[in-house]
Amino acid sequence: MSAASTNEEDDPVTRTGHAAMTEMQVLLLPLRPRPDTDCETLMSSPEHSPSSDTSASAASASRRGGTALVLAALLLALGGGGGLFAVSQALASRGGDGVTVTGSARIDVRADRAVWTINAYEQAPDVATAVARTEAAVEAVTAYLLAGGIAADQIQLDGLSTNINYNWTDNGMTSEIVSYSAYRNLRVRSDDVELIDRLSREFGSLLSSGIGVNAYSPEYYVTSLPELRPQLLEAAVADALVRAEAMVAVVEGSIGGVRAIRSGPFQVSAPDSVDVSDYGMYDTSTIDKTVTATVSVTFTTD
Repeated sequence: MSAASTNEEDDPVTRTGHAAMTEMQVLLLPLRPRPDTDCETLMSSPEHSPSSDTSASAASASRRGGTALVLAALLLALGGGGGLFAVSQALASRGGDGVTVTGSARIDVRADRAVWTINAYEQAPDVATAVARTEAAVEAVTAYLLAGGIAADQIQLDGLSTNINYNWTDNGMTSEIVSYSAYRNLRVRSDDVELIDRLSREFGSLLSSGIGVNAYSPEYYVTSLPELRPQLLEAAVADALVRAEAMVAVVEGSIGGVRAIRSGPFQVSAPDSVDVSDYGMYDTSTIDKTVTATVSVTFTTD
């Protein structure tokens, strides 16, 4: 026996093929009656007429043929050493020739616009006194802002509002007037976010003077967000492509074109925050922010 034939017999795939062929030959052997069956009786029985035997033989041959085809396909797959891959490829083709992935991109930015709202309010037995005290509080806040470096045109004054305070008892509100309240908001808009941040932290010195004011936390915005969105979307799509290529590479496939693409909501969050919203979010509490974009892309596969 030659060395080539010896190698074929030693090959595990060849041995598996021989075993399967032997098994196929056994399955293809003609069917014989059981030993305890009388052949003459079978031939004389109405349901075993010559025409019935012919039909039964054809059906049996068809079943044997189907079995042979199945075994032959298995042998070809095993003999080629790529049975598992062929099956996986067939299933993938049957399930569709596309893959959908999510890509994301983020960038750290710094706010360049600050909005700070301060509420001045006073209460007095009569409305005139309440209004006068409120206007005095507004002047004190304005002086503080101007002295701190805020320009006059950066301060916006809302209209003055008044309210009547009625007496309350255990039975509810009565018609007795006990005092009057006056309110007015000041709103500061500035591109100097560091200055607004410092003035808001030092605002306690004005509160200690006893005037009636309530300062809200400054809100910080990124005015360049419209220009950042296209850049982030481009980077997110590129990230989706990298992920898709990594997925199909495992099954030795390749990425084709884009079948569908959808942009998700933008998330503007505080640094290191994991908060997200299905409708997008915009955190205004910090100067430093992280802007994140996500896309869902469906690629065709080859």
